[in-house]
Amino acid sequence: METRNTRLQTPADIWGLADPDQQRKARQDAIDDGDLIEITRMGRDIGITYPLAVSARAAQSMVPFPNIPQETVTENLWDTLHAFRDKARMTTEKEFEFQTSLYLNGLVPTLIFKATVSPGDDGEPVITIMLPDEDWETIGCGCHHSTGDRMLTVDDVASTLNFTPGRIREFIREERIPAVKCGGSWRIKRSELERIMNEGF
Repeated sequence: METRNTRLQTPADIWGLADPDQQRKARQDAIDDGDLIEITRMGRDIGITYPLAVSARAAQSMVPFPNIPQETVTENLWDTLHAFRDKARMTTEKEFEFQTSLYLNGLVPTLIFKATVSPGDDGEPVITIMLPDEDWETIGCGCHHSTGDRMLTVDDVASTLNFTPGRIREFIREERIPAVKCGGSWRIKRSELERIMNEGF
């Protein structure tokens, strides 16, 4: 007689139920929601072949002041990527911390970031650069950051203000909305959106 190794199924297993608060957020959802900022194209320019994203909190630490020049934002991001690449060339660990010195309003402090290579939504390897207290599995799940610090996409701001994304980009070019460009797309701090909603342009 053949015996089968069967596992008792719970109602959650049978019906595909899960607690949304316990589920890991998909990486693409975190990118779409602005919790991660896709910078794969920049990474490829310096030889990083895996998809690459930076957490919104890490991006904000690179851009702590609203009127920082775009050139400085871009330089800070490049400096961070170079520091990551230099450390990655010397380790086989799948997670490590690295340091970089960034220009921040006349100062050049050394900041610490954490990088991890982990499975993406479809199991492919992806790289995430974040702050040391962040975890790639919980970015965007409401853990470890306040929504006031969140970096929003042009589409997020357009939807909230009832403008087209093109009009929001015009406001950015006219410097009516402070924004920074990360990985080819504009990001606006939630606090700036709230200021515009309260005070106008």
